[in-house]
Formats: sequence, structure tokens, C-alpha cells
Amino acid sequence: MHMEPSREDRPPTQEPVPRLGPEQQRLEVFAGEWRAEGVLGEASGPHVGAQATAEEHYAWLPGGFFLGHRGVMRFGNERLESTRILGFDPVTQRYRMHQFDNMGYARVYEGGEQQDGVWFFAGPHERVTVTFGGGNHAMDIHWEQSDDGQRWRPLCDLKATRVQ
Repeated sequence: MHMEPSREDRPPTQEPVPRLGPEQQRLEVFAGEWRAEGVLGEASGPHVGAQATAEEHYAWLPGGFFLGHRGVMRFGNERLESTRILGFDPVTQRYRMHQFDNMGYARVYEGGEQQDGVWFFAGPHERVTVTFGGGNHAMDIHWEQSDDGQRWRPLCDLKATRVQ
């Protein structure tokens, strides 16, 4: 007969104490108010070719470890509202983006800065590449979607400008 050790017999598990560092500061490039416009791609189904506009707001959450996002994208008669939390995971040494939207999706993406000014986040069915330019006052946003994780199709392309 096998018995689990009592709580007192188990070694204490210690999670690393979070520390602010350059990893969090790299997210500062997103902080602020953004306005975007663009077009929906083939993965958007019946909305392919539709013009889209978006307002996005990124701000630091208390403590400075995570960056919060609230956004609204409009296309046709549709409205996509999303909330995201971006942060750095010291265990995996990767950035994570958790996204929740008014269509009922809750997604987790992993990634980071691939090269100076180019960020990439991927999940099982969606991925995004964000390229900063214009002294970090502009960003090109390219979303893709996949049904199988192998074949990726354009979901939308947006050009955003920092307004604050």
C-alpha cells in the first residue's frame, strides 16, 4: 500500500519571487492609445475584404508586472471588443498574452520580441505579428488564423498610429 507523505513531510515548494526587470520594460512600446484601420482577410469568412477600424488602449496594471489592454474593432455592422493581459513568464522566459472577447473566446498566446521592433504571439488557432515603426508611434498588425495549426490564412491587417 502506497501512502502520500503528509504536508509536513513534503519539501516546501517555492515559486520564484517575481522581480521587475527589462522584460517588463520591453512591453512599454505598446503602452498608450492607438487608432487603427485596415482590411479583413480570407480567414474572416463572410467579412473578407471588409474595412475595419479599431481603438486600442494599453496601460500598466498596478505593480508594473502586467500590461492591460482594452480594444474595440468595428467592421461592417460588427463590433469586436477585447481585453488582454500581457506579461513575461520568468519560468518559460517567454511573453504571454491572455485575450478575452465579447464573442466568448478566451485565448492564450506565447511569444515575444523576435527582433528589434517586431513582436510575435502565437496560439493554437491564431497568431499575430506586430511591427513597430515611426519611432514607436506606428505599428503594423498582421493576424492569421488556422483550423489545423499548419495552414495559416490572413485574418486581418491593420495599421495603427499612437494618438497618446
